[in-house]
Amino acid sequence: MDWTTCNFRDEKTKSSQRIGEILKGDTFKCSLCSGRGILPRTKITECPVCKGIGTVSLSGPVVVCAYCSGRGAYPARTNLSCTVCNGKGLVRVEKPIEICSHCRGNGKEPGNKLPCLKCKGKGIVKKKQKEEV
Repeated sequence: MDWTTCNFRDEKTKSSQRIGEILKGDTFKCSLCSGRGILPRTKITECPVCKGIGTVSLSGPVVVCAYCSGRGAYPARTNLSCTVCNGKGLVRVEKPIEICSHCRGNGKEPGNKLPCLKCKGKGIVKKKQKEEV
C-alpha cells in the first residue's frame, strides 16, 4: 500500500491521534460526543452525528479533521458540529496526499477562521502527479 502519513504539525487530538495521520478501519468513535452518544454539557440530548450509538462509519482512508482538530465541534467547547467533518472529527481522503500549501495544514483560510478554500478545511490536498512526456 502506498499511503503515507503527513506529520505536518505533530499535534495530538483529544483521542491521541496525530493530525495528518492516516487511520485504518471503517468504524470510529464519534468525536462530537466522545463516543457516549449524548452531547456534552447535556444529560439527555442524543448526539445528532452518531444518533446515540457512539460510533461513526467512514469508508476508505481517513485523516483527522484539521479544521476542528478532530474535536467534531467548531468553535471548541460547543455543541455546534464542524462544517468540514460534519461532527465526525475525521475526513475521507484520496491518494496520494500532501500538505495544503495555502493554509499550511491547519485547515483555516489565512487571515480569517473560515475553512481553507484550497483544501476545503481538510489540511491536505491530493498530490499532483507529474506528467510523463
